Amino acid sequence: MPAPVDVPSAAPSLPRRTVTYPATTLIGPVEAQAARTPDAPALVLAGRETVDYRELNASANRLARALTARGAGPGTVVGLAGFRKPAELLTALLAVVKSGAAYLPLDPADLPGRRERLLAENDPVCVLGEGAPGALTGPETDGELPTDPPRALTPQHLLCVGYGPGGRPAAVRLTHAEADRRVRELQAEHPLGPGDRVLQLGLPLWEFLWPLRTGAAVVLADPRREGELGALVRELGVTAVRVAPAALPGG
Repeated sequence: MPAPVDVPSAAPSLPRRTVTYPATTLIGPVEAQAARTPDAPALVLAGRETVDYRELNASANRLARALTARGAGPGTVVGLAGFRKPAELLTALLAVVKSGAAYLPLDPADLPGRRERLLAENDPVCVLGEGAPGALTGPETDGELPTDPPRALTPQHLLCVGYGPGGRPAAVRLTHAEADRRVRELQAEHPLGPGDRVLQLGLPLWEFLWPLRTGAAVVLADPRREGELGALVRELGVTAVRVAPAALPGG
């Protein structure tokens, strides 16, 4: 599944700020939710397969510890390239953020040379996925602990480094504090909670963490499966859809 291209500065319009939120990291509330509702569904896949919070959190923790052993941590960058299975993308995203590193989305459809330029500019400790030079399809995680890893992460550390499509755009760097504020504003305007199933289409990856801090489930469609959006919503019991206009038919 190609990793969406994160462009934080082009995020959908948000409610006007009326509340000041204490700064925190984006991953802390997700881990707290996993501890509160370990048996609740966190991920729903085509075919109605579900992954609960305990399993998703443990898989991401093992991968995060393997990334830490490779040098990932606060102040470093890990690339996210293409993934064949939607669940692998979400696990990789969680693992990178849990390690404390910032993620760098790498689009497999980029023009020749662009990925190489982004890699050279950001010097990631490694790249997860496929379709990028030296990418790791799956670091060895056997023997790694399934518990939340320690990390010296602060709200001021980077969460992601995003670029617009094509050309030579400058990087847009999003901190945990800014992403956390945006997520809390979204939650205030459109509350999610246990029982919700949220379909994410064409949005920045950091928004995938919004449902996971509320007890809701993320619904990921298989990009290899063609189908009408309404049929997917009905099949998987979707209760909310977050979609970029360009991801809609005719967008």
